Amino acid sequence: MDRNQAEEHEKIAYEPQPDRLDKELLKRGDPLEWRIETYLHEAQWWTAGEEDTVTAAVGFLRVGAEEAEIMNAASVHWDDGSDARFVRLLQKVCGELRRSGVRRLTAYTGNWETELLQAYQRSGFRIASVEPDYYADCWLRGEQPEGMPRVDRLMLEALEESSGSPSVVRGMESGLQTQVRRVELKDSRKLLAMKKQLDRETTSMLYEPGERRMTEGDQLEQIRSLLRSSNSLMLVAENEGEVVGYLEATGGKVRRNQHTVYVVIGILESYTGQGLGRRLFEELFEWAVRRHILRAELTVQAPNQRAYRLYRSIGFKLEGIMRGALIIEGEPVDLYQMGLDLRTIRQSGVDK
Repeated sequence: MDRNQAEEHEKIAYEPQPDRLDKELLKRGDPLEWRIETYLHEAQWWTAGEEDTVTAAVGFLRVGAEEAEIMNAASVHWDDGSDARFVRLLQKVCGELRRSGVRRLTAYTGNWETELLQAYQRSGFRIASVEPDYYADCWLRGEQPEGMPRVDRLMLEALEESSGSPSVVRGMESGLQTQVRRVELKDSRKLLAMKKQLDRETTSMLYEPGERRMTEGDQLEQIRSLLRSSNSLMLVAENEGEVVGYLEATGGKVRRNQHTVYVVIGILESYTGQGLGRRLFEELFEWAVRRHILRAELTVQAPNQRAYRLYRSIGFKLEGIMRGALIIEGEPVDLYQMGLDLRTIRQSGVDK
């Protein structure tokens, strides 16, 4: 059967019932069965095959109005025909997502999965970053290609060229015309200006007025680094084109703490008390579930009781007090060290 005949018999379709998917096929895309169960019914699935036989599947999660992540991409086997079919399946998924407004699609693959990597690249993905694979010991080592150790995880992304349209609002409440979204590179100048304004109007941040030496280039590079990291996140709150708040969650850099994030949050004084901080944390919690982040940490000055009460209300617990850790306006100030076991968080349990 030549290529044209194969394509005539090919069927690419949306699968509305994930339980009908062959688990052995899905394990070719993700060998950790417990992990498949965490996203099986949350993901949207597309399949490819001939007649009633499914030979490839792709499952993705919407992680925002304009962003999605491929959680599982599997093929029964790899040869010229299967490779081409899988590429067509990926292209179909990308096309459907773009028509629904997704501008950024990410995926992950191991450094040893050369056929899958080539299929992604043929479908328009590019390598965005490389990091140690902290699940390496869970993979079936007997199947790895000779001379190709399973040590690195590649983050891939397919970006639609920007159309200049604004990011979609999430969680907009009546009377609060503020958007909460993932940071973008174009935000660097406004984000830095907002941070410097925070330094001037509150003593609750670390820097004194004029002390922050970060340049716009430094801020741009920080955003770029966070966007490429699979265990870090930066959110911004935007009102009428201006950045009025942000949340930064920086993931651990070594294998033993890659499951943790350290959180910094700042909101301009005129926008406090409107539920914006809670909305930023809600977005963080949703992202943490998808990224298998298990713990969040932060510090707060003891006099900042408004922030302390917020953190307690969403689940953070006081884990320690650093006496006189800061000197503010000539007086020693204690720092509260707080932590949150994210496994205890359920979105329905976060007070709105």
